[in-house]
Amino acid sequence: MRNAVAYVNMDGAGGSQFGASTTPALDASVVDATKDVRWPGTDGTLYEAWKAQNDGRTPIGRIGGGSDFQAFFQRYGVPAMDIGAASPGSGGNYHCSCDDNYWMSHFGDPSWEYHTAMSRLAGISVLRLANADVVALGYRPYAEETARYLNDFTDEQRKKLGSVVVDVSRDVEQAKAWEQAATALQARADDALRHGDTAAFRRLNGKIMQAERDLLTRAGLPGRPWYEHQIYAPGIDTGYATQRLPALHDALFTDNDVRTAKAYEAHLYESLRAATRTLSPGGDG
Repeated sequence: MRNAVAYVNMDGAGGSQFGASTTPALDASVVDATKDVRWPGTDGTLYEAWKAQNDGRTPIGRIGGGSDFQAFFQRYGVPAMDIGAASPGSGGNYHCSCDDNYWMSHFGDPSWEYHTAMSRLAGISVLRLANADVVALGYRPYAEETARYLNDFTDEQRKKLGSVVVDVSRDVEQAKAWEQAATALQARADDALRHGDTAAFRRLNGKIMQAERDLLTRAGLPGRPWYEHQIYAPGIDTGYATQRLPALHDALFTDNDVRTAKAYEAHLYESLRAATRTLSPGGDG
C-alpha cells in the first residue's frame, strides 16, 4: 500500500451531476481526464458539462473520510481522488435496501450511459497515472493551499480567542519554500520529458511519490492516533466532511489544549521541511 502511486475511488455513477474530491496534487489529473469523456445527454464532454453545471467553474472538494480511500490516504499518505455522479434527489437510495439493480435499471440510470461514462473516466485516470513517465502529481498548488490554511488558522485564533496563541508564521514560510521546490521540480520534470531521460524519471517519481508521505506524523492526530495526515482528516463529528489542519484545529479549538497544539505545530513544520527537501534537486538530474 505504501508504494501505491495514487488511489482512485468511484462512489456513485448513475446521474448527470458530476462531483470530485481529491488531494490538491491530483486536481489537474481530474480536470484533464474529464476533457476526454463524452457526457450523456449533451453534445460535448464531461468537462464542458461540469463547467455548465457550476457557472463556468470546475469545483473540486478535499477528501476527508467516510469512504474507501480513507486507509490509503489518512494512514499511508497515498494521494487519492474520489469521483462520482448523481442526479438531484437521488440520494434517498444510498445505502438503502432498495439500492439494487432493479432501482438503478428503472430509475437511477436506465440506459447505463452514466455508468459507462464514469467507468471511462476512472479508467482514463488510472491508466494515465500508471503509464506516465513522470507521475502526474502537482505539489505547487498543494503548497499554495496549505499556506492559505495556515493563514486562515491564524485568523481563526484572532476571531475565537482574541489573540494568536499558536504562531504558525514559520510554517507559512516553509509552505512557500515547498511551493518553490515544487515549481522547480516541475521544470526539471519537463526537461527530463523533453530529453527522454529515463534515469531522471525514476529519481523524480521517487520524490513525487514521497512528498505526500512527508505530510504524515507518526504521533497520529490528537486523540485519534490511527489518523496520521496533518493537512486533511475527517472532522471529529462531521462524518464525511473534511477538517483542514486537523491536529492544530482539534488541539486548540476542540480540546483547548495550547501545549498540544504547539507540539503539533512543530510536527507540521518538520513535515513541511521534509516535503521541501524531498522535492529539492538532490541529484535528480
